[in-house]
Amino acid sequence: MRSFVEPFVLQRIPRYVFIIVLFLFIVVGLAPRGHSDPELAWTDPLSKFTNDAADRALVVILITDDVAEQWPSRPGKAMVPNSDACWCARPFAKTAQNIPEGFFHPSAPITWQHWPLGLPGILTGGDKVTASGRIIVVVTDGDYRILGFSVGIPDDDELTRLIEDAEDTRTLMQAHHRQPELLVQALVERSSSRISRLWRITLDQQLTAMGKTPQRNETDELKQNDHFTRDVQLRLGLIAVELQNVYEKDIELRFGLKLPGDAQRLISLEQHSTTRMDWTQCLNPFIIGGDIRSLHLDLAEIVWNQRVIAVQPSDSEALTHWIAVQGKEQSFVLQIPLPVLAARQASQLAEVSPAAERRGLGWNRLEETLRKCPIRQVNVNELASWLLNSGGRPLDLRRPSQTRYLFFRSAADHPYPIRDGDPPGRSITMIRQVQK
Repeated sequence: MRSFVEPFVLQRIPRYVFIIVLFLFIVVGLAPRGHSDPELAWTDPLSKFTNDAADRALVVILITDDVAEQWPSRPGKAMVPNSDACWCARPFAKTAQNIPEGFFHPSAPITWQHWPLGLPGILTGGDKVTASGRIIVVVTDGDYRILGFSVGIPDDDELTRLIEDAEDTRTLMQAHHRQPELLVQALVERSSSRISRLWRITLDQQLTAMGKTPQRNETDELKQNDHFTRDVQLRLGLIAVELQNVYEKDIELRFGLKLPGDAQRLISLEQHSTTRMDWTQCLNPFIIGGDIRSLHLDLAEIVWNQRVIAVQPSDSEALTHWIAVQGKEQSFVLQIPLPVLAARQASQLAEVSPAAERRGLGWNRLEETLRKCPIRQVNVNELASWLLNSGGRPLDLRRPSQTRYLFFRSAADHPYPIRDGDPPGRSITMIRQVQK
């Protein structure tokens, strides 16, 4: 039977069909497959690498506005473990699984970290804090030098390109570590090819303003990472303000949005990486090579325009000692720096009438009054730790407007918040009464 049927079938099926089927089998067999592991191997923030691994490793960091597990919402409340509570973990993992398998190699590992920077409940009124949907994806080497970043959840192609760019950037940094101007030039050329005309003009203006490349005092500054990162930090705020002005015009043209009224709608749009793509491509050449451990607060505050908490653990011993030195009955002031972008933009202070100014109830007079008290600048990590350790009540630094100062009648009293949106006259009157 076989000798009769097989020739019969072969005669009825054209030869080219077999060729096509064979070709398809070959293509399917050779096509790169996505990473098959359904779970990404997350490592702790700031994990250290050996010297050999640091030169080859890539670290993909998800910076989000989730709240880290170390922060309870109020004193005495148990900490609920939420180390896996990344609001976008599922969609990001799905994207990462589609990275070609060739990207994963034991000799050049890719590790994944989640850095939650959201303010804890002790600084947001004690309410249960839920992320509003903010994410920055940063790719670094094993020494945590920035090799690239994006804002929003990247799709398969975008994440793949981000990792490819990071490898290319590492090669450029190694080739031009003694001539950083050539590195800047190469990064600018790459960014320019991907952005619109409006943003190319902006990028050229920023390069002109900084003299093509930052002033360098050392011949091998890319390897002097602390010094290089300080340079990045100094220029980052200035550049961010200029890019923000262009970005606000851009989103108005593209989406019809105006800030601050449409801020919530913009948060939703920025969950898609294409929304800020041109903005990130413009900023990339100015921060590549900087240490993300020193720059993550500035970067997050610039993108989100809100205060964030550092990923590094901190304590409040220095603040506790300073308050103790003031004495139990002494009034004092804690000054909380504004977010990087807000500090450099037009002031959002409440208006003061000419009559109130004449009576000495303006913002300048408030500053003078506060300076008569012991005053100390604190970061939000210190403040949160101190409030939790001292049994302080939760307070909200964000609403109804940004809090600049906390005035304490004494260490035992709940602070009086001085906010941008409140007329300064009431605060001046109250502080003067305490100071009598």
